Amino acid sequence: MRKFLKNNLLEIFKTINEAHKIIKGFLDKKEYENVQNLLVDCQNTAIDIGTLIEDSEGEDFITISFLQEYCEALYQVSTNLSQESNGYKVQKFLDKKIIKAENSAKNDIKVRREIVFMPYKASMWDSLESVWKAADEDQDCDAYVVPIPYYDRKEDRSFGQFHYEGNEYPDYVPVVHYESYDLEKRKPDVIYIHNPYDGNNYVTSVDPRFYSSELKKYTECLVYIPYYVVAHENINESMLINSICSRADYIVLQSKDLCKRCINLYSSLFKVSPSSPCHKFIALGSPKFDAIVNAHKNDFELPNEWKNMIANKKIVLYNTSISTALHNTSLYIKKIKKTLEYFKNSTEYILWWRPHPLFESTLASMRPQFFYEYKQLVDDYRKNKRGIYDDTLEMHRAIVFSDMYYGDLKSSLVVIYAATGKPNAAAFIDSNENCSSFEQDIDRYFRDNSSLDILKRNENYDGTAGIHIHNFIKKEIIK
Repeated sequence: MRKFLKNNLLEIFKTINEAHKIIKGFLDKKEYENVQNLLVDCQNTAIDIGTLIEDSEGEDFITISFLQEYCEALYQVSTNLSQESNGYKVQKFLDKKIIKAENSAKNDIKVRREIVFMPYKASMWDSLESVWKAADEDQDCDAYVVPIPYYDRKEDRSFGQFHYEGNEYPDYVPVVHYESYDLEKRKPDVIYIHNPYDGNNYVTSVDPRFYSSELKKYTECLVYIPYYVVAHENINESMLINSICSRADYIVLQSKDLCKRCINLYSSLFKVSPSSPCHKFIALGSPKFDAIVNAHKNDFELPNEWKNMIANKKIVLYNTSISTALHNTSLYIKKIKKTLEYFKNSTEYILWWRPHPLFESTLASMRPQFFYEYKQLVDDYRKNKRGIYDDTLEMHRAIVFSDMYYGDLKSSLVVIYAATGKPNAAAFIDSNENCSSFEQDIDRYFRDNSSLDILKRNENYDGTAGIHIHNFIKKEIIK
């Protein structure tokens, strides 16, 4: 039985106990008609309780037999009312019967926790998936995946194209349509989200029905897990002034150091003691590490066209992300051109280009003057089959098959890639705004990640973050 239903049930028992006191008062005053009416009310209430328990636990559940005994006691009192009826004895007699049923309800009815995961981008599902798996395998929990819709933003920040990606999740994920999941009725014990922005994002917005202010109305525990990881615990104010930071009950972060930094910055921004928000930020690792640590080549299929392109070449995973592109978009486009040109005729390497999932929509919304030029680059690259262009949801496939990473240093993919132990050359654009070549970047920025040093600052990077997160949150909501 759900926790809120059981709580409601126990409250009804309290009303019955209060009714017994009133019955005693009526008996003391010899008001037998009022006594009879209350006895009927108590019986109807007991029947309602029994129906609720039967629907949840089955018709043979032990508490129902105690309720039947209570109803028989009510009948005995009703048929034996007389001038000699003792209000005190009647109250104690009925109390004894209903307490047996109440204690059985408290102790025998096991609470099941309902946990709902509400991602919006299917490509970011890896930030929640391992937590969902842990909840789904927990015999005491019912876990639901309810992808929510979102909109692109137009230049004037109004809503543009509508998106719903519920059909793009792996086959093993049982998706529930958001219109079929009634938050107000179901009142989930926990809601997990990976979108912190509500209406404050310039590129996209989830449907306003699923802003954190709305979700918090229907759950006692709203949990935010970032859709990214950071390389060096770098944070800024924008990370903490989003709506989710004030409304979430817990914010799951990848490291203790990042937690400390967030707590200090949060207390400074909102002029509160550092002890005030410390319970909110918890260092349990990132499910994104789980996704890559537990991924294997056999888990994925490669299109034949890609296999032919790869042949015996080394695969360079080329990552173009948003933050650096927005900083100096003109230079960024030049860098992409130079990179594509280098790999065009390479006999040693094949480029596996995977832009950030929101790269195009971000350019269209925030740097529209560069959008056409960028699209031409993409179209030419794909048309002439100069390398692999990967805009699928399978980020982990690209990581598993590639031999090294090349791209932005600030991208969260740098940290995730380190979990493979494979090397990277992460830098991309230097401070004096020169467009270095791939060979120059290899000479200057090549890193051997075999020691996994970059991971050791993080919690549970061994593939168990999801289990730790689920167990922690479950323990908290049971309190």
